[in-house]
Amino acid sequence: MQTQALPTVHLDKGGWHWPARDPHFRGRPAARPASLPQPALPPQSAERAAGLRCRPVLVRRARLAALAVGGFLLPWIVVLGAVLPATAQAQHWALAWTGLDGAEAAAALVTALLLSRGDRRAGLSAAAGGTLLLVDAWFDVCTSAPGAEQAMALAEAAFAEIPLAIAAWWLAIALTKERPIALTKENR
Repeated sequence: MQTQALPTVHLDKGGWHWPARDPHFRGRPAARPASLPQPALPPQSAERAAGLRCRPVLVRRARLAALAVGGFLLPWIVVLGAVLPATAQAQHWALAWTGLDGAEAAAALVTALLLSRGDRRAGLSAAAGGTLLLVDAWFDVCTSAPGAEQAMALAEAAFAEIPLAIAAWWLAIALTKERPIALTKENR
């Protein structure tokens, strides 16, 4: 049986097109002169183009949920600061750190893979990776012993993890603002 590769996800004025799910998808149309009228979008594409604006109830509910979570967490931080012990012994310390570093590696590798394919969704994994790097820096500094270990954690945070996190967030923001990435032989 012979299989055929599907084209990649396509973003245009009508929104994201997923070839396997969109019966109206026919690939990228040839460039039209500005004087020719653009064809009307099918109803599904027009709805996608509107994005969340077409579902104000979902936006309202999401906003209320985010407000409730933030409102709960602020006093919870005060409670935790008052009741948590200054030190604790963790049963799975090595697993926690290797899991965090593994998640950072996965985010970086997924970002690289998606960028090599010219996929703007690389911004999602870049944002996740940047956040994981900042979390790693925070816990490295907060859990290190005073002295040389803490100096090493501070240096690692200042010269590696925080700059890499900023670069990852910059990439994520840039990818949300740009048009689809055009891959050429020079930038592959």
